[in-house]
Amino acid sequence: MSRKETEEAIADSRAGRVSGRFATVGELLADLNADDTPEIHEGSTNVYADLGYPDAAEMQAKARLVTKISQTIKARQLSNDQAATALGLTPAALRELLAGRFRAHPVDDLERLASVLDEARR
Repeated sequence: MSRKETEEAIADSRAGRVSGRFATVGELLADLNADDTPEIHEGSTNVYADLGYPDAAEMQAKARLVTKISQTIKARQLSNDQAATALGLTPAALRELLAGRFRAHPVDDLERLASVLDEARR
């Protein structure tokens, strides 16, 4: 959507009009309330299992460890460079890890990184 189209849609919305395939807000609401809502299924406590990953338990363990590493970095108010140095990583490698790209990292390595930060706190 172009900037002009976005501005027009905002203006239409403020005026009580709906852009696109609906002529009125009422039509839009009727469509939203139609009975074609997708089914909602309650998931498990492991999103990786819900998504069908074969290594779901391992991925969940890795995600928890990376979350712990991230929370410790924040709690200690470390800069990216300080945290990377403490962990023996490059700043780029730490950014990748904290961005969720941890599939290639073994659980043991992530446990070691988490413990390095715990030990450095003492």
